[in-house]
Amino acid sequence: MDLRQAFMLFTLAHAVGYYHLSSFKVDRRPWRLVVEILLYILAVALVFAPVLDGNNYLYALTIIVFHLVTAPLAYILGRVVHSSRARSILFFTVEGVTLAGFLVMAFFYSVRWGAFVPWRQVRFLLSSFGFSYEQVLAWAFCLSIALRPANIVVKKVLAAIGEEGEAEEGHISGAAVGVIERLCLLASALLGSWLAFGLTLCFKAFLFAMPVRRNPEWGMRVYVGTLLSVLFTLLPLAFAKPFF
Repeated sequence: MDLRQAFMLFTLAHAVGYYHLSSFKVDRRPWRLVVEILLYILAVALVFAPVLDGNNYLYALTIIVFHLVTAPLAYILGRVVHSSRARSILFFTVEGVTLAGFLVMAFFYSVRWGAFVPWRQVRFLLSSFGFSYEQVLAWAFCLSIALRPANIVVKKVLAAIGEEGEAEEGHISGAAVGVIERLCLLASALLGSWLAFGLTLCFKAFLFAMPVRRNPEWGMRVYVGTLLSVLFTLLPLAFAKPFF
C-alpha cells in the first residue's frame, strides 16, 4: 500500500467510524446499531468497488474492520460514560487525535510532492468539471466528515430551544434532523456528488435560521463550529496533490 492509498484509507476510515465515535448517546436497541453497520459497509463496498482490485483487498478489509471495532466501542462508551462532561472530554480527545493525524498526513504530502499551492488547486476545481472518480470520492467523504461536528452542534441548539420552549410550530424535531442528516450523509457517500452535499448545506442553513432568543450564545457556536469543521476538512485537502 503506497502513501496515496494510506491517505485515502485514513480519510475513509475516519468518515465511516466518525458517526459512532461522536454519537455517544447510542440508541438502546442494539439491532439499530447492527443495521447501521451493515449500511455503512454496503456504502463502502459500492463506492470503492471501481477502484479496488486484487492487490489492495487489504485496503477494503482494514476499513471494514475499523468500523466493526469503533461501532461497538462507541456503544459501550455510551453505556458506561454517563457524565456529559466526560463525554465532551472524550469526544474532543478523539477529535484532536484525528485532526492531528490529518495534519501529519497533509504535512507529509506537502513535503513529498511539494503540493502546497492551494489557490491554484481551488482555481482548478472551480474551472474544471473533469473530476476523476478518486477525486470526487475523496471530496465526498471529507465533506461528509465536516457535517458531523456541525450536526452535533445543531442538535445541541435544538435541545436548548426545546428546553426553553422557544420552538415554534412547523419546526423540524431533533429526531427528524438526525434521520435527514443520516440520509444526506449516506447519499453523499454513495453518490459522491456535490448535489447531496449542497442539499445538506441548504438544510443546515434552514436550521441556523431557527430562533434562539434567550440563548444567543448557541447561535454563535453553530456558525463558529461549522466554520471550523469545514476549515479543518479543507485544510488537509489543500496539501493532497494526488487528488487534484
